[in-house]
Amino acid sequence: MDIYSITNHLNEQAETVINTLGDEEIAVYIFLNNEFLKGDITSNQVFQFVFRSFYRLDNAGLTPEFKDAYFQLMQRCRNINTIDPHAIIEYLYQYKRRKGDHSIQFSFTTKMINMIDPTYPIYDSEVARAFRFSNSYVKDKEQKIARYLKQHDQIIEAYHKIIEENLLEKPLALFNSKFDYQLPIIKKLDLIFWSYGKSLKLSNKIYTG
Repeated sequence: MDIYSITNHLNEQAETVINTLGDEEIAVYIFLNNEFLKGDITSNQVFQFVFRSFYRLDNAGLTPEFKDAYFQLMQRCRNINTIDPHAIIEYLYQYKRRKGDHSIQFSFTTKMINMIDPTYPIYDSEVARAFRFSNSYVKDKEQKIARYLKQHDQIIEAYHKIIEENLLEKPLALFNSKFDYQLPIIKKLDLIFWSYGKSLKLSNKIYTG
């Protein structure tokens, strides 16, 4: 991964990337964050419904038992200073999907932790595309988890470098001028890279027909 090459291209595409972001995505995130801060989310059905819809938890073939366990675990982790993503992955792995198999839910793990700590980057398919990460098939469970964790560490390192060296001055300036929300800079980078990944997917579809 060459963060300078990635950020150079992102700067060139800054207007497209920021224009792809809608006010709704950020407003819903702010709503979820505010609801989470109010207290126990295991009894907050509105929070759970919006979270599941926003992060497409209901579209992942997961069972009601998984979803119940997911929000119970999110609540239990809310006051933990350092959350171990590997432990969350292993805990959620015990709940089968609707088709009867077990699965590594790394993206939903990062989304859970991000809800608790907004400075913890989210990992999903759009962000992975933005960072040019390999999505080649890995059968072994532990190898797959190790690859996810390594890629996530690379995202954290990249975000720190971007902040230290001001590598995304244009996209961040456009973001701040378009959206009047108080967000941690890591959360802004989360949204920018998610939008960048979406734009790459769209441009590839246009290019390949």
